[in-house]
Amino acid sequence: MKTSPYFLLIVNAFVAIGLTVTSLQYVQPKNCYNFCDAERTCPKGFCYFGDQKAGWPLPIIIDSGGGGSPTTGWGVVGNEDFPHPLWLIVDVLFYSILVWLVLYVIQFLRHQAFSRKLFLVSLSISVFLGVSLWFFYVIFISNMGYQVIGLGHRESVYVQTSNDTGSAMTFVPRFSIPLDEVIEYYGDPDYVVFTSDSTMEVTTTGLLLYWNSVNMSVQLPQITDKTYPVHRKTDIERIIFYDDQDVIALAGQPISEEKTVWTGYGNYQP
Repeated sequence: MKTSPYFLLIVNAFVAIGLTVTSLQYVQPKNCYNFCDAERTCPKGFCYFGDQKAGWPLPIIIDSGGGGSPTTGWGVVGNEDFPHPLWLIVDVLFYSILVWLVLYVIQFLRHQAFSRKLFLVSLSISVFLGVSLWFFYVIFISNMGYQVIGLGHRESVYVQTSNDTGSAMTFVPRFSIPLDEVIEYYGDPDYVVFTSDSTMEVTTTGLLLYWNSVNMSVQLPQITDKTYPVHRKTDIERIIFYDDQDVIALAGQPISEEKTVWTGYGNYQP
């Protein structure tokens, strides 16, 4: 039975747009946890404006510089970064042609003729869909209250030291990041400290892993057990950058003064 040309057009359009949107999950470099200004050399895990990009084969969204995006979006791609209209259209066309190559092979194997006119009509539709997708992003996605673009976002958290109260910049992942990925990138942490939270009916225990070399700590989720099992695939809650090590509370959660030397994955107790 001969396949309807309208069916082929619809399949091509939906798949091309779907692949283009899916490609936005391809974010490089992925380890942009903090922002670095152009006046200094970036430490590991820091990125300049424009370093992080999303999309493939051409980067559709590029982290925009200051002024056009909030400080929480500096150094990372997010909803506030508008897609490049031309590159968006090119990527849609790329996937459209890719889908047509697959459809051509299927038509060839079924001994059915391939319509060049249908192919050209499809490319025109792909351009229209690319433009429509750009307008949809600008009107709706950029104004959403939650992140749907990028690997995470930056936010500040209250930090209390023995002498003062301030704030630290953190990176909160949108997708789970296993602890072994961070350790593979930065090396082993120097020590761990415990946190506690009594705001709920049950007191919970958390863990902070600290790297002296980059003044960075990784916060692990709160648990109800006093013994904290640390595994390779333990998901991190946030990455915190703060120069002062004399921290006694983080986001209202008291931090233990006792530092436990990191001995690898396993169980840790206060």
